[in-house]
Amino acid sequence: MQGMILADRYECLKRIGSGGMGDVYKAHDRRLDRIVAIKVLKSEYNEDENFIRKFRRESLAAASISHPNIVSIYDVGMETVGDEDVYYIVMEYIDGKTLKELIKEEGMLSQNQALNYLIQIAEALKIAHNKNIIHRDIKSQNIMVTRDNRVKVTDFGIARMAGNATVTVTNAVMGSVHYFSPEQARGQKVDARSDIYSMGIVLFEMLTGDVPFDSENPITVALMHVQNDIPMPSERNPRVSPEVDRVFKHMTEKKPSDRYANVSLIIEDVKAILLGKVYGDRGQTATGTTVVIPPSANRVQNDATAPRDTVGPTKRNTRPIPVKKSKKKSNPLATIGGVLLALLLLFGLAFGGSKIKDMLISNQKDAAVEMIDLIGKDVSEAKDFAASNDLNLEIDEKESDEGIKPGTILSQSVDEGEVLKRGDQFSVVIAKETEKVKVPDLENMTISEAQSTLKTAGLNLVVDKTEYSDSVPADRIISQKPKSEEELPKGDSVHVVMSKGQDDKTTIVPNLKGVSIDKARALLKEQGLKLGNVEEREDISVGPGEVVWQQYNSGNQIKQGSTVDIIVSKRAGSNESEGENEMQVSHKNISHRIPDDGETHEIEVVVESGGSERVVNHEEVMGGSSVSYPVQGSPGDKAYMRVDGNVVKSVNF
Repeated sequence: MQGMILADRYECLKRIGSGGMGDVYKAHDRRLDRIVAIKVLKSEYNEDENFIRKFRRESLAAASISHPNIVSIYDVGMETVGDEDVYYIVMEYIDGKTLKELIKEEGMLSQNQALNYLIQIAEALKIAHNKNIIHRDIKSQNIMVTRDNRVKVTDFGIARMAGNATVTVTNAVMGSVHYFSPEQARGQKVDARSDIYSMGIVLFEMLTGDVPFDSENPITVALMHVQNDIPMPSERNPRVSPEVDRVFKHMTEKKPSDRYANVSLIIEDVKAILLGKVYGDRGQTATGTTVVIPPSANRVQNDATAPRDTVGPTKRNTRPIPVKKSKKKSNPLATIGGVLLALLLLFGLAFGGSKIKDMLISNQKDAAVEMIDLIGKDVSEAKDFAASNDLNLEIDEKESDEGIKPGTILSQSVDEGEVLKRGDQFSVVIAKETEKVKVPDLENMTISEAQSTLKTAGLNLVVDKTEYSDSVPADRIISQKPKSEEELPKGDSVHVVMSKGQDDKTTIVPNLKGVSIDKARALLKEQGLKLGNVEEREDISVGPGEVVWQQYNSGNQIKQGSTVDIIVSKRAGSNESEGENEMQVSHKNISHRIPDDGETHEIEVVVESGGSERVVNHEEVMGGSSVSYPVQGSPGDKAYMRVDGNVVKSVNF
């Protein structure tokens, strides 16, 4: 594509990026004499007519958006180059970096800088959402930052009109799972609140330097977004304020209905924080008055004139705390009953005790019974109360939260203080005894195998994290909690740690020749390596006990944690024989220049003595090097140097 001219107008200068849909080129618009960016669709999509129609439709939809924080789309076209159709989008050229690149260079951004960028991203999405266009792929790679710190959101080309929006697992590869909302990960219908979730992940990344969930397996990451509690930015960066934590939490709720309803509300809350209307972790204004944050659901959407007494994010649909009804101060029936009973007693004094008994028994049938508070008590108390007051009791069971004892009354049909007649019925709901199941052994299973096994047992799977393992293959379970054979209430979750496979990090082999064994061990440890087998052989090129050969040449890169074998020098025989041998042993050098061909060559130096050979040096060197090795031998011995298996030099003793 470089040097090609599209539409007799756009000259492709050089490739500047690549994405899931195609490559991006810096180009010159000859007609308007300006620099533009051109995204060229990958040729593999050309045969898919539905995709091409979608590509054109979405590109035109994105071109209808104009805003300072959105990369402008100038043109959409198709050009036949040779025998191949080339589909392309002409866009505004941004002289800057992606937000992902900026975070990699600078690490975590300051809170104010991150909030400033967040507002600009939200302003861009506000325009798009008002046109019913959902971005669907908000991530730091799709956000450009210019040299003057202006944010530009790009890649609206994969968005679809919100009214026709369903993302499936198949086309989910067009985005990045690290930023997916739970509904995107499930393949469910998405709306503007899905973009809000992804924008929250970008905020987390700006504040901490990394995404909240990570794994080499995209399925694992998707599960984490669906099942795991998302960490707060302040857990990884203590400088993040509680107010920003609350904004982030509100953006990334699992249920879309619990998130901000629209980006305008995010802009309001973030501006309030930047303007100092919310301070530190006390939630106080400059005057010291405690800020009371009203539910965002009460705010009028997209109404800039709606009054706001206070600012700050509040979770929607917060479950109200139940308020127990207060006991009634007086009961008319009970009062009348008491007066009648008193008159009856006076009447009995006049007409005799037997009359009192008969009339009391008759009156009890219609006597009023005031209901007591049974919530939180054992069901036996409800039974006793019903029996002692001639009431009929109906008992229902319900599964309850963990920690509530089975048989505990959760609710009652008649509130405390209300009046019943003897013979009336009331009901209570009690905590059901939770069925417990044994946890199966999940270790070494894949995610799909573990999910299937747990589903059969009536349990759920939660992936806590992923880590490297030398013993467990990638994408399999390293450990689980609780362990197998332990019991869990049916419906609970088993937490697992997934393997990322062996750590493929490499390190450089140090030069060990001429150092002692202890020094060699220390040098290897510094590079994350281990000392392997240690052998001895006679060699005078180094001192006794010093390394004369190492398994890997210095400067080579090998995997961290590997072992390196060495050979150290020794002297032959006892002290007396050494003195005699030294009179007979000759010392020579064997040298050669390796051809300068840019290749690596294998060098081997051997000494032939008594019909047998012993290797005294073996290594690889680059062409163009001059090599020289000390050798020793007795009369009649011979030394050879071989290069790539061929003898190039020999000396006689």
